[in-house]
Amino acid sequence: MNRFVVFQKIIETGSFTKAAHELGYTQSAISQTVAGLEAEFNVQLLKRSRRGISLTPAGVKLYPEFQRLLRQYTEAQHLAQQINGLETGTVRIGASNSISRYWLPGLIKGFEQQHPHVHFTLFQGDYDEIRADVDSGKVDLGFLKQTRAKGLTTVPLKRERLLAVMPTDHPLADQAVVSLAALKAQSHNLILIPEGTHSDVRAAFASLKINPNIKDQIQDDYTVLAMVAAGLGVSLVSELMVGNSDFHIHAAATEPEIAQAIELAYQNHASLSVASQHFLNYVASQRDQLP
Repeated sequence: MNRFVVFQKIIETGSFTKAAHELGYTQSAISQTVAGLEAEFNVQLLKRSRRGISLTPAGVKLYPEFQRLLRQYTEAQHLAQQINGLETGTVRIGASNSISRYWLPGLIKGFEQQHPHVHFTLFQGDYDEIRADVDSGKVDLGFLKQTRAKGLTTVPLKRERLLAVMPTDHPLADQAVVSLAALKAQSHNLILIPEGTHSDVRAAFASLKINPNIKDQIQDDYTVLAMVAAGLGVSLVSELMVGNSDFHIHAAATEPEIAQAIELAYQNHASLSVASQHFLNYVASQRDQLP
């Protein structure tokens, strides 16, 4: 199974050199492993070009099967360890900034009290990036919005609102609820947090036939809040992030409300490792306690 691990690492990193570095092998050993795999299946799996490493047509077809075999082998290892009273393993998670900061620390801490030998690897990104990581098998479990989780097996967790945030001297800063139309009319700049190819914020404005003044797009939520506090514009940020910040800003609900249902998702056909399945069950049991 080691050859499948090597092959997967090459695809993830896009480089023989990077794969060798991350796995602690020599580049020669990595090349020999791929050559042996290609000889075993009698097909060319990879091609090199100036742009880097890419899968051949045969590689595209076989790679998902290699991943499936690797997952099954890993699951068998974890099951054997569990039988021997050594429940170990690694859970690979994909999550947004806000969930990584305010949900995962508590969830991981509670889970590790029951399963202290399980390890976690976290990949952060926007919802489209997390969806791609789930689809590719880079992560076992991804925290996704309901619209991004279609076609996956999901566990519903919580509904999360987006709040309008603005400087404290903004004309609407005395209101508990602001309309998107008024927010657009009273603001020279909307600072948008990229949400992938289907932005809930853009869709909400579009439903009202409003074209917002989007000037800046910032990936990091805290940077957005800092820019709003500095008077550089307004934004729409998750209620979870706003409620845990100490920036000098005003937050208000929106009319119409912008909300997203958060789910924990994984591939329909995937066989989750014992550790990942246990973490999935634990998160589901804790959803009523999520902040």
